[in-house]
Amino acid sequence: MPIKAVSQKSIKAIFYVFCTVQLCILFAGCSTSHPPAELSQATNTTESNTDLGMRFLAGEGVPQDDERAFYYLSKAAREDDPFAENELGYLYAAGRGVSRDYEKAFYYYQQAAEHGLASAQYNLGLMYARGLGTAPNKALALEWFQKSAEHGFEPAKVALTQYRS
Repeated sequence: MPIKAVSQKSIKAIFYVFCTVQLCILFAGCSTSHPPAELSQATNTTESNTDLGMRFLAGEGVPQDDERAFYYLSKAAREDDPFAENELGYLYAAGRGVSRDYEKAFYYYQQAAEHGLASAQYNLGLMYARGLGTAPNKALALEWFQKSAEHGFEPAKVALTQYRS
């Protein structure tokens, strides 16, 4: 009987470590590459709000500035850009450029996930798995991991395999 109890504790410990690693990925930003906006020399158009936000987030060609990243990504999200919605979810989850707010992170991940963005579907699965911004729900976590995995998103495939165990 004690061996079985130790075995269950080991399984719980492994699951806890797995979920912790997944959250680290979530808070480190699980972004999807967004094709850069093509600049038209003839019309002198500028980059998209999503591209500007990502440049400020990463400090690519501009000083790194989370608040400016949040500003531009918010503008893009209001235009239903799933890449921007996913990154806003990350900013809220990590508390970068804005106060940490899991409910808002959940909202933006959900918006992007419903637009079919695989990385957002994975992130939404993590939010359900850990109960961040919503009540924990293993069935919904698995559903979103599955949708993401069907799009070929490797972290979702790993999560699906490990979370079903």
